[in-house]
Amino acid sequence: MRPAFHYRPEANWINDPNGLCQVDGWYHLFYQYNPHGSEWGDIHWGHARSLDLLHWQAMPIAMTPDAAKGELHCFSGSCCKDQQGRPHFFYTSIGSEADGRDCVHGAQQWMAEPTDADLTCLVQTDEFAVTDAIHGGVHVRDWRDPCVFFWRGQYLMVLGGCLEGRGCVLLYTSPDMKHWTYRHVLAQSAVADGVPWECPNFFPLDGKFVLFYSPCAQVMVQVGELDEELHFHCLREEVLDPGERQGYYAPQAFRDEKGRTILFGWMPECDGKLSLQKGWSGVMSLPRQLHVQGDRLVAEPVEEVDSLVQWQSVEHPGGETLLAEDGRQMLLRMRCKVTDTLTLRLFAGETEETLLTLSPQGELTLHRKHSSTDAEISRTPISRRVELPGGQAEIFLALDHSTVECMVNGQWLSGRVYPREDSRRVYLSCSGKVTVQVGCMEA
Repeated sequence: MRPAFHYRPEANWINDPNGLCQVDGWYHLFYQYNPHGSEWGDIHWGHARSLDLLHWQAMPIAMTPDAAKGELHCFSGSCCKDQQGRPHFFYTSIGSEADGRDCVHGAQQWMAEPTDADLTCLVQTDEFAVTDAIHGGVHVRDWRDPCVFFWRGQYLMVLGGCLEGRGCVLLYTSPDMKHWTYRHVLAQSAVADGVPWECPNFFPLDGKFVLFYSPCAQVMVQVGELDEELHFHCLREEVLDPGERQGYYAPQAFRDEKGRTILFGWMPECDGKLSLQKGWSGVMSLPRQLHVQGDRLVAEPVEEVDSLVQWQSVEHPGGETLLAEDGRQMLLRMRCKVTDTLTLRLFAGETEETLLTLSPQGELTLHRKHSSTDAEISRTPISRRVELPGGQAEIFLALDHSTVECMVNGQWLSGRVYPREDSRRVYLSCSGKVTVQVGCMEA
């Protein structure tokens, strides 16, 4: 197995990471998967595993819709280990509108159990199905994506949806992962715009609780506290990653056997109809390790990522410096004081270039106007604010053909670009001298 910056199967559509876990040393990455083409549809759970988060082994499809029970799709979900360390899986089961089981009004939450230690096959059951009836007559629209974990003697589950026109995350409790009780709304949008909150994650970390959700737009994160009545008190809310459907969506976190909290996200395509021609759509992000500092969530690439490349130091004296002749698969690390706008010219060729800029005010922007000469490609910029204490920036950048992931002081921006294969040079432009660590993957 060759190491991979970003995992994807050989062909076909993928989206949300699901059921992330580590069991007996193996990292397991499940994901939404259409085995029949590079467009969304007929959603199964695909599966890959790794011992190091870098070398991925493709596994057989783990979960197939149960047609005998009217199931059409196996939507997103999570893994929860019981007190003996055995993994159990939860997901949203979708059937037909005619059967009252469509994703808008009739979703159900089912369990799935592995048949072997390698988690090769997950067998779903509706024996303990959780239905909208649990809400006592209150209807939750677009109700889906269970996240389950153990907390102080009981299991907690959060689900996303839309209640009374407002996106929300709802909380449930169980003594055994089978019999659930609805508790209350954990968090909800202030605006009744009819947009559901998807793929919620809720978990304790570094003495706080972290909630993130995907509101069909930029992925958001809240850091706060959970009281004895299981009410969540948000201390800070901000963007987790602004990429949304242009680069980063529906992330999921899990705790590994080293005690690290690791995050994967889905990096969708935004290349128009080109996915149909190339036969695949979507990749997984680099794994990121999460921490809470004060009331802010920060992330860094897991330490294993550094072994993907051969590192070398490049001295930047000021002005513009060529960092790499071939930066199609490249990592970059640097620390500097941002006194004027720092610019990285990525995938630069005769007619193309992608600009990544960081202003002294902390405006981080991926400019895609000239990223590709192909007419299908999305060209909208992706931007966010990052904190620059004292003007200092610790920067990490990962390039992988069509993906860009950038971290500044623990805050991330991700996006997709589609340069020609001969557009590959990388330049840095900033004032002052700085040493840049550049790593390119060997051919």
